[in-house]
Amino acid sequence: MNYTKTTPTILDFRNDYYNIDCQPVGQRLPVYSKGNAKAIGILSTLLSGFDIGTITMMKLDPDSEYEFESIDGGHRKRALWDYLNNRFKVNGRYFKDLSKEDRENFLNIELSFTVYNKLGSAVKGHIFRTLNKTTDVNFMEMLNSYGDTPIANFVRETVRPVKGIKSEPHSLFNFYIRPSGTFYEYLQFDNDRLKQDHLAARIIYRYVKHDDKTLLGGSADKDVESMYEDESILSIDKKLKEKVKTHFDFLREMSIYRKQKFKSPITQHEFKILSYLYFYLIDTYKTFEIRDVEEFYEEFAKANTKLLNKNGEYGDIIHKRSSYTVPEMFRKYISAPWDTSKVTEATMYLVKEMKNLEDFLLIKDSKRDFSVEDKQAKLAEQDFNCYIDGKPLKWEDAHAGHIRAHAKGGRTEYANLAMIRDTHNRDMGTMDVYDYKKWYKESHQ
Repeated sequence: MNYTKTTPTILDFRNDYYNIDCQPVGQRLPVYSKGNAKAIGILSTLLSGFDIGTITMMKLDPDSEYEFESIDGGHRKRALWDYLNNRFKVNGRYFKDLSKEDRENFLNIELSFTVYNKLGSAVKGHIFRTLNKTTDVNFMEMLNSYGDTPIANFVRETVRPVKGIKSEPHSLFNFYIRPSGTFYEYLQFDNDRLKQDHLAARIIYRYVKHDDKTLLGGSADKDVESMYEDESILSIDKKLKEKVKTHFDFLREMSIYRKQKFKSPITQHEFKILSYLYFYLIDTYKTFEIRDVEEFYEEFAKANTKLLNKNGEYGDIIHKRSSYTVPEMFRKYISAPWDTSKVTEATMYLVKEMKNLEDFLLIKDSKRDFSVEDKQAKLAEQDFNCYIDGKPLKWEDAHAGHIRAHAKGGRTEYANLAMIRDTHNRDMGTMDVYDYKKWYKESHQ
């Protein structure tokens, strides 16, 4: 057998606690319960003379920081440790308030441990998922049990700090802790039961599996799970990381302006619909910038509010395919992230309502470099002179310049091409060729 059964006492557990990693990356995070009810329930069971079930662990390599790693039972171990350290009361009393005899009796209670020898991430996750098929473990907690894999690591490290790993979560998920609870700077919803991880995983799935097709679409749980199980994903490349970062940068900017307008960050509904809108923009325009983020957010907020308002313009209009009113359809379809047709249809309602959408965008040509043939033809057309200073220009010193700067939406096409000296190209930066030429002539008179 690859495991042993042990029955340590609670005293043994207390003495050995620091040798156990009770929150490895594959374990579900502590589940929030009002008034610490979950932990109190665990200890009440023990104090009443009942078993709390088998706790499952794995023995680690001798050079590891810990001797053991938790596979299942992290909540029970943490609750027991917190009670022993007088962090909550059971039946109105801390552990320290028990009589000496009751404390000794409690410390002599036997626990049940199953300890595995060293296991790989896949086997360890399989054991966790098998043990928890009959308990309240949600979908994302199951996926988190995949442990040390590129996708699992990328999702969790994008969303939250992970103990023992030097990573910097995206600032969209920034939070701060106060005595009254945990508060998120840019989100109105917390990460209880890995809610934020789940949303991030759906977005990452679209970039991983649909980036070369259409980003706007659904992310069913079975699809997300298949991404976690895909053994061909050996690493997360810089290009994917940058795309995901840019996506969450957009959501954070939207949240910043929402806070300015409404004194609160984006909701879960807005997180979803703004993500779909961003996918639509990439699919439609490829490369773009938002000219004025505040004005863009205001246009979005007006359209989103109009579509959600039960008493507004669309309140009595029936969406034919669903038979819901438009506000009911819009809310329900945005809350169905697994259904591509619903996600797409709701997003197109929003896009149509944002009538001046393109006015807020600087749409760039995804093609940046001119062909050799175009450059040679343009240089010959200019009689082999520099377009800026009018002096003879050799091929090896010639650079292709966008007459209308690419950074300002200038397209990479022959009509927007001028051959200029390499020094001018460096000095010009993001200026239009016409503006730079005017400045150059004035400064060299």
